[in-house]
Amino acid sequence: MKSQIAAGVQFEPIARESVEQRVTQALRELIVSGQLEEGTPLVQRDLAQRLGVSQTPVRVGLSELERDGLVEVGETGRSIVSRLTREDLEEIYAARYGLEGLAARVGAAALDDDGIKRMQKLMGELEKLAKRRDVDAYLRARWDFHAICYEASGRARLVAEVERLFWRAERYNHLVLSTAARFQRSVRYYHSFLDACEARDGDAAERVIHESVRVAVDDLAPSLPSEAE
Repeated sequence: MKSQIAAGVQFEPIARESVEQRVTQALRELIVSGQLEEGTPLVQRDLAQRLGVSQTPVRVGLSELERDGLVEVGETGRSIVSRLTREDLEEIYAARYGLEGLAARVGAAALDDDGIKRMQKLMGELEKLAKRRDVDAYLRARWDFHAICYEASGRARLVAEVERLFWRAERYNHLVLSTAARFQRSVRYYHSFLDACEARDGDAAERVIHESVRVAVDDLAPSLPSEAE
C-alpha cells in the first residue's frame, strides 16, 4: 500500500541511543565514584533491574565502558569493574602526554579573544570548585576549560581522542585530587596554562601539560599495583 503520509512531514527518529547513553553515563558515574569498586561483577540482568531498563542498553553500556577501560570482560564473558594498575596509568598518561600536548600547542596559538575570555571565566569557576573540593564538578569544568583551547586547533579528530583519554583517566584524576594540597597545585597549573594561552604561546602551553602529566604519574604510580601482581 502506498504511504498516505505527505512528503513534507518531518519525522524525528526515535532516539533509542539516548537510553543507552543514560545507562552508560550512570554506570560510568558509579564506577568513577567508587560505588562500584574494582573487581565488582557486572551482571546484565541485575544491572537492568536496578536501573529500570532492559538488558540491551546495559549490554551496550558495558561494551562502551570496556572500550574506555573501565570494564573488563573475562574469557567466560563475565564483566567486572577493571582494576586500577600502574601499567594502565602509565599507558593512558603517556598517550595524553603526546596528544594533549599537541592539542595545547596548536590550540593556544590559534585562540581568539572570545576563547580567552571564556577560559578566564572558567578559571574563576575552577578556583571556587577547588576551594569546595568538589571533584566531579571540578573535573567537568576542567575539561570545558581545556576544550576551549584544544578546539581552537580546528583538529576535530585530535580533540575527540584527547577527550576520550581525559575521561578514561577519570578514576586516576580522582586520586590525583585526593588532597587539598593537590587541588591547590592543580589550580596553579591551570593559571600557568591560562597565562600561556593568553600569550598565544603554544610551546609554553604544551610544557604545562607535559609537566602536569609527569607529576600525576609520579604521584600515583608508586601506590598502584602492577598487573603482574
